[in-house]
Amino acid sequence: MEEILKGKGKMTDAERNRLLEKIFSLETDKEKYICALGEKENEIQSLKEKFKSRSKSSDVASLLSQLEEKTKEAETREQLLNSLSEEMDRLKQNLTTVNAKCSELENRASTFQLSQEAVTNFPGSPTDFGELEKQLKDALEKNHQWLIYDQQREAYVRGLLARIFELEKQSEMVSQQQAKDAGAEGYLQEKQKYYDQLLLTAKKDLETERQTVTQLKSERNEFKHKYEETKREVLSLNLQLSQRNFEMQTLEEENKIKEDKIHRLKQENEVIREHLNKEKRISEDLLSQVQLLHKSLFKQQEEHKRIASLEQQIQMCITDFENEKFDRQNLQHQLNKVFKELLKAKETSKIRVFGNVEPAEDGLQTAFQDKLTIYDKNTSLKRLNLLDESFLECPKCKAYKNRGIPVLDQIMRSHLIGILSDFGQ
Repeated sequence: MEEILKGKGKMTDAERNRLLEKIFSLETDKEKYICALGEKENEIQSLKEKFKSRSKSSDVASLLSQLEEKTKEAETREQLLNSLSEEMDRLKQNLTTVNAKCSELENRASTFQLSQEAVTNFPGSPTDFGELEKQLKDALEKNHQWLIYDQQREAYVRGLLARIFELEKQSEMVSQQQAKDAGAEGYLQEKQKYYDQLLLTAKKDLETERQTVTQLKSERNEFKHKYEETKREVLSLNLQLSQRNFEMQTLEEENKIKEDKIHRLKQENEVIREHLNKEKRISEDLLSQVQLLHKSLFKQQEEHKRIASLEQQIQMCITDFENEKFDRQNLQHQLNKVFKELLKAKETSKIRVFGNVEPAEDGLQTAFQDKLTIYDKNTSLKRLNLLDESFLECPKCKAYKNRGIPVLDQIMRSHLIGILSDFGQ
């Protein structure tokens, strides 16, 4: 019972007082049984001495055998009383341990009720549940042993009752035989009284045993009821334990999943950090490259501007060349006109002075052609020099190039004046 109460975890004051009263009643019963056994042993010893001194008859022998059986039964009862005393001592020890355990379990129950709201944070210690299961198994084993002992004691009481009934029958038979024996009537009456007294004491013992049996049966029923309640509580505790174990397992799995997720996130964070550092370095490199590209683009734009200005200069030189070419063609056309006019003048002069002018005419023609070739050479050289100077000069310095045509006109005029002066001579 005490182990069951240990597994139960709580004990009321009424149950504790009832257990103490039971222990005290068992101690008083033990003392009574010891006193009764001492008295009966004394009576048996006196009867043995009386029967040894007297003549032994068949009735006396049967009575002696009955007395020996009764002594054996008394010894067995004494053994039962010893076992009962040992059981009482064990119950006392269990009571002290139960009191200590009850106080401890009450403290645990109070702390458990306080921490039951935060069961997710502290789901319970599996070692306490294991200890409770161990105590429950021990209590069940003790209860089983107690039930076996109760059954054995009940069987012993039944055998004792049967033996008492048998002794009553034997006493009746002895009384009948003693009634037949007329010679020993007074002795038989005394013996009958003595045996009636023994029978009366045996009946009283039987009644006390019956009361003890009924009390033990009631206690057994009470123990059974408490055992059933404890069993139900144990089942509920096992259910709670399994639920707690399942919750603990789920919490452990969730914690494991969270730890794996945290580890994975840390690894991803490290990878992302390395990637960001790499991207940062790449962006810095790209920024430096962009700056270099800006510089090169600026230089390229300057080069494009320079090329555009050079192209503009080339275009202006080409237009100047075209203009000079057009001017040269005009000059050649004018020279051709002048030459035709000179030819006409030559023909007219030929008519006037026929014989005297022919050699001079040939010389004049050759001189005119030489002047033309000199003029062409000078003009081409001057044009090349002007083109070279236009390529070398800055596009802003246009004064020199614009002066090219008047210089050419002056040269042509000087050559024409020279030709005309030669022709006049």
